[in-house]
Amino acid sequence: MTTTRRPRPRRGRNLGFRPDLFDTSRSVALLLGGIALLTGTTVAVYTLREVASLGSVGLTTLRSVASALLVGGFAILVLRRRITLPLRHVILCGLIALAVASVVATTGTPIASTFSGGLGVTILLAFAVIRSRAMLWYPLVVIPLGIAATAWQPGAQAGDVALTGLLAVVTTSVLTWFVRSASAFDTDWLTGILNFGGFERATATTVQDARANARTGVPLTLARLDIDEFALVNQRFGADAGDDALGEFATDLASLLPADAVFGRIEGDAFAVLISGSTADEVRGLLRKARSTVRGFSAGIAQHEGDESASELFGRAGAALYEAKRGGLGRITVHGGYYASPIEVRHGIETGEIFVVYQPCVDMRTGAIVGVEALARWHHPTRGAISPVEFIPLCEASGSIMILGDWVLGQAIAAAAGWNRGLPTGRSEVAVAINASARELSTAGYAERVIALCTAAGLRVSLLRIEATESDFGSGSEEVAVNIAQLRGSGALISMDDFGTGFSSLERLTRTRVDVVKIDRQFVSAIDSLATEAPVIDLAIGLATALSLGIVAEGVETPVQAQWLVERGCYFAQGFLYSRPIRYGELVQVLRDNEF
Repeated sequence: MTTTRRPRPRRGRNLGFRPDLFDTSRSVALLLGGIALLTGTTVAVYTLREVASLGSVGLTTLRSVASALLVGGFAILVLRRRITLPLRHVILCGLIALAVASVVATTGTPIASTFSGGLGVTILLAFAVIRSRAMLWYPLVVIPLGIAATAWQPGAQAGDVALTGLLAVVTTSVLTWFVRSASAFDTDWLTGILNFGGFERATATTVQDARANARTGVPLTLARLDIDEFALVNQRFGADAGDDALGEFATDLASLLPADAVFGRIEGDAFAVLISGSTADEVRGLLRKARSTVRGFSAGIAQHEGDESASELFGRAGAALYEAKRGGLGRITVHGGYYASPIEVRHGIETGEIFVVYQPCVDMRTGAIVGVEALARWHHPTRGAISPVEFIPLCEASGSIMILGDWVLGQAIAAAAGWNRGLPTGRSEVAVAINASARELSTAGYAERVIALCTAAGLRVSLLRIEATESDFGSGSEEVAVNIAQLRGSGALISMDDFGTGFSSLERLTRTRVDVVKIDRQFVSAIDSLATEAPVIDLAIGLATALSLGIVAEGVETPVQAQWLVERGCYFAQGFLYSRPIRYGELVQVLRDNEF
């Protein structure tokens, strides 16, 4: 679906009613609080000037009404950031009750009709601040009250009562048509992109088409974004600066999106984008690139699954956004979806869709295999081969990473015990490296579980390497430190994977007490000649040497890369130059022959 992005309108040309005018808590508070204070002041002044026309009970009632309006209006303005939808209903019901009390207190006086008109004002307010069908309950309640108030007045004629009811019904019908018609306009007045209603309608249509054409296999992904620390902009520089920031954010991000993307502002600083033809991983890559030109934001991503509705897709993206924001500023989280749910992961393991492959780690000087890394792979029946870069984050988001990690752990330990038993006499034993997620490392008893599996399989713990990324080591969890200490105390080695991609420091290396650092493949791939300069690799080798740590290079694919690394003191590597990841049976034969 092609979405037309209209130019941002000039400030001051949209002062009339708009469907989104009272979308925010602040705008609703200004409307309701302002009306309450104005009405309360007017009623208070009236009780001072027109005392003679009221009895003592009526006077006391009106003064109480005035006091309630003034106190309530002030409270609404104080709580302007917390005027939720339920609280809006409470405020409106309170205004209706005060209007009824005023009509009763002034029965028989000319001012009674004015207070009766106040009931009609509450209908207008309900239509302004309640953006759902719930607003229709207000005329259903208020119109009978208005008719009763008219009939209550001394000398009221049947014709007066009927005319009041007819006018109320006609007015409400016109208001209903007006609000529904106004809501049909899809453009957000501030940013020029879709508003929530427009985005919701466009998303519903696109998802419906995706469900009808599910066999085509075209991916559909929705991302929800919140601008980081946006409230500080309003607080420090004012509302105008906040409006400018929203407009700039929308313009900058829109320029990076595909032409057929559906892009809208949900409310406040919340945005959403729906992209057809892109997977969740591709959208995550796009948003990561956008960080260089777009104001800081957090994002949650969900890819459409099966017969999922638009609201379900929107909700999953919202859940992913919540997880991202809970982890800190500037994070992007992908929802696990249905295919990476715990049930689906268990099913994948049972059916063999998910399996383990092994990639040798080689001494580049001799070609000898010194270790093997266990890697999970997933060949989905409908999605085909899914990259670990895609399904591992999805498993982490859905919670199924614990199931996957525990299964890979058991498989790899049993396999390592088997291949070491089958090695020729005199051949050095070959260690196994297993990846651990932050969630696994921070789980109490993880180290005991690993050690128990080694004991049951007959594998010495000293032949085990546990690998985790820099960010996993930096999670700050006390349980991570406990598990690492127990594993190292039992003889296992700890590796820091993807070194150089996170926030590395000497303090972190010494604090976490790792034994091996692995240079990420993105740095190795940049080596195209022996004259290549690679400061990150030089730094890693220097740190490893200074701290007496082992060092392994990932993604070595050419002889030039291997020679470059060896000349600088990095002797161990994994990569297609030596072997692709292979199945257990093939690995056993390779270890016996050691043909590298």
